[in-house]
Amino acid sequence: MYTIHAPAKVNLYLHVGPPRSDGRHPLDSLVVFSDARASDLIEFTPGGEGLVFSSNCDLGPEEDNLAIRAVKALEAVSSHQVAGTLHLEKRLPVAAGIGGGSSDSAAVLHLMNEVLNIGMSVDELFDIARPLGGDVPACVAGQPVLMRGDGDRVEPYLYQLPSLNAVLITPLVSCPTGPVFRKYDDTLKEAFVFEEQAPPMASLVEDFCSQLSDRYRNDLQAPAEALHPEISSLLTALAEDQQAVFSAMSGSGATCFALYPDAQMAARSASMLADRFSDAWVVVTQLGKAGFDPQGFNL
Repeated sequence: MYTIHAPAKVNLYLHVGPPRSDGRHPLDSLVVFSDARASDLIEFTPGGEGLVFSSNCDLGPEEDNLAIRAVKALEAVSSHQVAGTLHLEKRLPVAAGIGGGSSDSAAVLHLMNEVLNIGMSVDELFDIARPLGGDVPACVAGQPVLMRGDGDRVEPYLYQLPSLNAVLITPLVSCPTGPVFRKYDDTLKEAFVFEEQAPPMASLVEDFCSQLSDRYRNDLQAPAEALHPEISSLLTALAEDQQAVFSAMSGSGATCFALYPDAQMAARSASMLADRFSDAWVVVTQLGKAGFDPQGFNL
């Protein structure tokens, strides 16, 4: 049996341009990934005939299951047919702004490419990933990247990140992307320049977070809060945390996060948040590269 972790994707900032004629929005985001403490687990046992898929939760119709779609997309462009049992242990909350399904899809592509000795480059995996969803190419990259265009344009973040000790917290509410974007469109008053230069190198997390606070934002945070007041409660609690040096919402919500100077501070705050928000999903993690480390990342 082969296993791989599919980490949470966290948008340190997310700028959203006005909708184009096709209704899609241009994006500008710095994306990082959690360690294995905040991840789904994917297991694959080769053998038998065809693909047998299982999960610890209901993921809806097969055509909406990004893990299965990744297998079929890989089969379609290679000479390999996947035969075996694929199990997804879902640990990340669904529809929570941390790319759970997209990360599952990317992890499956890497796992099958390795286990079946397909030998595709990361650039070739990008080509398979783009039609699967806006977050999937960034998740395939598996390292801090700038996600632009529809998410199809992925650029390496060229600086070394400081240690990003984090707490992720998600209220028990589903926050689908579609309604949040529609709320954003309803409140958008004028077009604006949304792409920024990436934050420059900072060796201290405090300096890096100061830059995030000064120049960057999540344009979907306000519309998500309007739809789900629970997000506002979490953000208020994180902003009041004296130990945190930065806090924001990831993606289209509802997951919020805070960054801390060290792991001990993060752990203490996570414990207090779990006590205060007993129904929330709370996890301590470190943000940076994904658990898998694809080679040959060259765009």
